[in-house]
This record gives sequence, structure tokens and C-alpha cells, in this order.
Amino acid sequence: MDTSIKDQDLVKNPIPLLSKLRIILIFALAILGLYLTSLYNYLLYHSLVEIFSIIIGCSIFILVWNSKRHLDNGYLLLVGIAYLFVSMLDLAHMLAYKGMGIFTDYDANLPTQLWIAARYLQSLSLLAAPLFLHHKLNIRWALASYFAITILLLVTIFSGVFPDCFVEGEGLTPFKIISEYTISFTLLFAVTLLLQNREFFDREVLRWLTIALLLTIGTELAFTFYINVYGLSNLIGHLFKIMAFYFVYKAIVEMGLERPQLLMFRTLKQSESALENALAQAQLLANTDSLTGLYNRHYFFELSKLELERAHRYQHCLSAIMLDIDEFKRINDTYGHAVGDQVLQEIAECCRQSVRKVDVLGRYGGDEFAIMLPETELSAACQVAEHLREHIAKRNLLTDAGIVKVTVSLGVSTLNSEVTTPENLLSSADRLLYNAKHNGRNRVSNIDAPSFYKPPSFSAEN
Repeated sequence: MDTSIKDQDLVKNPIPLLSKLRIILIFALAILGLYLTSLYNYLLYHSLVEIFSIIIGCSIFILVWNSKRHLDNGYLLLVGIAYLFVSMLDLAHMLAYKGMGIFTDYDANLPTQLWIAARYLQSLSLLAAPLFLHHKLNIRWALASYFAITILLLVTIFSGVFPDCFVEGEGLTPFKIISEYTISFTLLFAVTLLLQNREFFDREVLRWLTIALLLTIGTELAFTFYINVYGLSNLIGHLFKIMAFYFVYKAIVEMGLERPQLLMFRTLKQSESALENALAQAQLLANTDSLTGLYNRHYFFELSKLELERAHRYQHCLSAIMLDIDEFKRINDTYGHAVGDQVLQEIAECCRQSVRKVDVLGRYGGDEFAIMLPETELSAACQVAEHLREHIAKRNLLTDAGIVKVTVSLGVSTLNSEVTTPENLLSSADRLLYNAKHNGRNRVSNIDAPSFYKPPSFSAEN
């Protein structure tokens, strides 16, 4: 049975590899075909590249537009809207290209201006997109803004207001070169923001988007030094552009259309994680005392039952300590309830510092605290109680009213033939606690010596 499964895996495993090799081969042949086309007719090559990028840009918009109800943030939606209007400018750039014969009154400066305008719009959109990972996008506002910006760019370009980018016989203007570097740095910053927010993306989507942005930077750098719109650097720049758009296609269009479950799964996983965190927080709030952060009485009893069952099952000892602040009412009456709350918090911290991680510590009610000590005999429990009593008596509690000194009384009980339940164990410790109070406070009382218990010297190392 195992052998047949392994054989099937060996047969199946080459398929994804062959599929990837087939895609790489097709892509390489397409690039070669475009290059050969450029040798035959550069204008045809340029038109094919631009048409491909325009189709991809519109496809991205169509995909995210039809998926907008399922998107929990505005990143993809902003990218989709941006690529729609970038595609419009790219279409104008293609139609205005030298040799197309459509805008006869303009020279090669016009398509170069349209190119720079489209790249500014694209790079700034990719830079702004991560800002919408945390909330949704106002679609009407975004569409209106992009429409207005696109119209403004076209008006400034065709009216001659937009700075010149190319001069026939001389090449690129300083504005064009500076713009290409500015766009490149903007895209590099966009890559940084993308990687900083990687938790919002499927790993494969993140990879393709990053490659697309880096290739777009390569495109802009290639366009910084050409002197002829039909030159080699122009050819390389357009090849980089088509590859960049292809990887955007891989990241968004293919992933969204062919494997939408990956994007959906990513969203569901994020929602699941958020829900788990919310449930954990709600459970923490339900199980703990809001003032001290210790377990509340209800949850303390639940954990005490588990410890008692474990003690009975393995025949281990189990002890309990009840602690009460001496004359706590006087503290409230003298300093006010706010200071009283601070005293309770300080006592809770003292208890945390004095018990083990396996011990169960809770606020039993009012100024009373309870500690369950698994696998602890009475003598050891009494040592813990005495150490805690000394620790609190010596501590200066810092409050809003200044230093406050308090003492505590403690009762210690352990499992025996008469004390068999958590309720019995804690009730026994509680009775012994009040024995300690009646015998002068600031002391420990236990089953064997209910009036007073003074153990041998106790070391914190124990």
C-alpha cells in the first residue's frame, strides 16, 4: 500500500515542474518573438507591448472590481483602479508614439510625456496602496480622484503646460531623467512598504508583486539614457515593462481567477487568527479578576477541582492557603477606596512573587486571596505562608497616599480523611485564617496548631 502511494507521488511530482518549464519556455519564446518583431518593425513591437500591458491593466481592474465585496481592505481595489487609469494613459502613449500618424502635430516629446505621467501615477499609487491594508477604500472618492488626475494630466500635456521630456536630436531632458530616478525611488519605497506588510499577503502573491515592482524599477532605469525612441534602451525598457506586467498578472489576475481559494484562504486565516485572539482575550477577561489580574473565584474553583482530582488519582498531597489583609476596612476609611485598590494590587504582586508557576493563585473575594499548592505537604505549605507573611510585613506598599504598611493573616490546610473536596479544603483554611485573626493578626494558623504557628527559619531559596 505504501509502495503504491510512493509510486503515485513519483509520477505526480514531475507535473508541476514540467508545467513551470512549459510556462518559462512559452514566455521565453514570446520575448524572443517580440525582439524579432522589433527588428522587423519597431512600431509593431511597441504597439504589441503596450497592448499587452493595457489588457493586463484592465484585467486587474475588472477582477478586483468584481471581487470588491469580498475584499476586507482597500489595497487591491486601489491597485485595480490605478491600473485602469494608468492603462488609459498608456493607450494615449501608444497612439501618440512616433510613426503612428494619429497626433500629427506633435513630435516624440508627446509620447514621452504621456509615459512619464503614467509612471508617476502608477508609482505613487503603489506607494499609497499599503496605507489601505488596514481599512476599506471609498470607491466613489477613488474613482473621482483618479478620473480628475488623469484628465488634468492629459490637459496639461496637450496644452503644452507639462514640462518637456524629449527633444528631437538631443534626447532626454533633465526633467525626464530626474523623473525616472524619482519614480524608481518611489517604487523602491513601495517595495519596502509591501515587505513590511507581508502578513496581509499570500506568500506567492507577495513574491510576484515584489518581482513586478523591481522589474518596473528596471524599466524606469532603462529609460534614463536613450536618445532615440527606437533605440536599444527603449527596447530593453519595454521588455522589462512587459515582464513586470506579466508578474502583476501572476500575482493578481491568475491567482484571483484560477486559484481564488488561496486569496480567500488568506483572508479566512487572518479572520480566524483575529477571532482566536478575540476569544483568548474574552476568555482571559472571563477567568481573571480585573483589578489584580489573578484568577477570579469561579475559575480558581475550576482549577482547584482539577488539582484535587490529580491529587486523588496519583495519591499526592495538596495544600491550600487563605490570606486576608489585616484591618483592610481601616485602610479604605483612612485613605479611600482608590488607595485600597492599590493595596490589593500590591498584595497580589507579593503573592505572585512568593509562589511557584504550578501553584494556583486567585482573588477569593474582597481582600481575601487563595492559593492552591499541588504536591505540597502541610509543613512546606506553612513555610510558604510564613515567607509570604514576612514578605508583606516588611514591604513598603507605594500608593497615591504615600507608603502604606500592612500585615496579613493566613490559614493553611491540607487534604486528609476529613477534608476531601476543594470546598472543604478552602473552608478549613478559611476557618484557620480567622483563628489567626482572633489570636492577634499578622500570623499563620494551620490544622496541627490552629492557635498559632511559627515555623523554623525559612529561606527564599526553598
